[in-house]
Amino acid sequence: MHQSLLIDEILSLIIRFVAADGQEDPKRLENTSGLAKLARTCRCFMECALDTLWRTQHSLNPLIMCLPRGIWEIHPSNVLYLTRSPTESEWARFDVYSRRVKSFSYPKQTKMIGLHEDALPLLFSERSPQSLFPSLSSLDFSILSCNSSSLIRDFLSPKLTNLAFTLPRKICPQDICGILEDLPRKATRLENLAISSFFPVTSFELNIPAHGLPDLRRLVVSSSIRISAQSVLNIASLRYVQELALNLHSDFDANVLRGRANHSTFPALRRVNLVAYDLPQCTSIVSLISSPQLEDVTVTYNVQARSFVITSFLSAIGTSVRSISLRHNMQTHTIADPPFVFYPSTFAPLFACHNLRTIQVYNIGTLNLDDDFIISAAKAWSKLEDIRLCSLPWSSIIPNISLNALTALTRYCPKLTRVHLSLDAREIPELPVDGLNTTGAQFLGVLNVRDSAIGHTESVAQFLRAIIPNMKTLYVEAHPELRDKWMEVKAYYDRLSMSVVPVLRNGS
Repeated sequence: MHQSLLIDEILSLIIRFVAADGQEDPKRLENTSGLAKLARTCRCFMECALDTLWRTQHSLNPLIMCLPRGIWEIHPSNVLYLTRSPTESEWARFDVYSRRVKSFSYPKQTKMIGLHEDALPLLFSERSPQSLFPSLSSLDFSILSCNSSSLIRDFLSPKLTNLAFTLPRKICPQDICGILEDLPRKATRLENLAISSFFPVTSFELNIPAHGLPDLRRLVVSSSIRISAQSVLNIASLRYVQELALNLHSDFDANVLRGRANHSTFPALRRVNLVAYDLPQCTSIVSLISSPQLEDVTVTYNVQARSFVITSFLSAIGTSVRSISLRHNMQTHTIADPPFVFYPSTFAPLFACHNLRTIQVYNIGTLNLDDDFIISAAKAWSKLEDIRLCSLPWSSIIPNISLNALTALTRYCPKLTRVHLSLDAREIPELPVDGLNTTGAQFLGVLNVRDSAIGHTESVAQFLRAIIPNMKTLYVEAHPELRDKWMEVKAYYDRLSMSVVPVLRNGS
């Protein structure tokens, strides 16, 4: 054997290359047979190959099957059962491999044999998870079980850096409260924490103490997890938080956060996703962000917000943002009439966001925008890729946005791929002098005109063919008669694309 293979670093690189050979899914180790053969080749290869082979697991079954055959059995229903707890001497082979496991993570191996829910309590009745998996640093508990939530507490340790779990269908409130209390006390080095739920359930409070979880980088929690304003303030003081996804219940006190922003609150935040009772709650959190690298802001709220509330929120997000999504969850009392009619001035703060690539506004009321607004937006957002500005479905105002707006978007936003706007397409404007120079619209392939009014269909098709030469999909959200007219536009557009029929020119 060549002497270079005795160098651990070189051997590790070779084994990682073998492991990645033919791998299509970066999250799943697929070349297990190649690693197993390497492990059996010689002692020099064995340890490193076994470490790689067992480092990440997507199921507990392969380890359980390392126990003596009499301890487990597979029922005809293709479910693995434990018949009893292993004795002390029966753990030997299990320990050889389990000490190498560093991660239980998705994608879950759904095609494998299922593991019965009673197996976990039986497996851990004699030995704790920390003794069985001493190297474990990343745990998605739903890989192991969807119901045995009480066992999560036994996995919590300072070695754990990534934790994700799902609140079970059948909840024991004491167990969940115990887990949430223990999280910041036992898993002190957590970097990523994600808590989800199958269905809306009783809410539980997660308290992050001052200076708790100092290494936290990502916090994503479901609507079943209630977090206080004081905990948000404590999280804001953490140096490394880059992603935050929270649900703000009606009792979230935004006043606690007002006036608390400084240069060290949320200094590294890049992505924030808030589902809130009302928009001022979101404004109170966004106002804390001092990070110059904020890229993605996604907000959903229940209480319909007036124009000045939305403007206040947009003014608070800063100018570095690349993607913004603002959505009102429609309620039975949601209205499209004043005071929920929004004019261009409402969105003026966004003109300072010159890095904007995606803007989505849904169901906040009636958007009474015009060509001047779209033209100014196109000039301000030259990197724009996706624009969706959608009024409530029952808004009765015909927008003041003409086909001229599409011309501006294709001219000033060369990377644009998707447009979702209600237009007034009853009049066909003249193309600009360079109207046939469509290099700036090469990527625009999806146009959603919603319930746009339309006049002469062939003229509209010719105009669209001139300014959007590569449109693949045209969506319409309207009554059947209007939808049929827009489908005529698409049919004629497609014929223009396949023939030499001349497109609309100036003065024609």
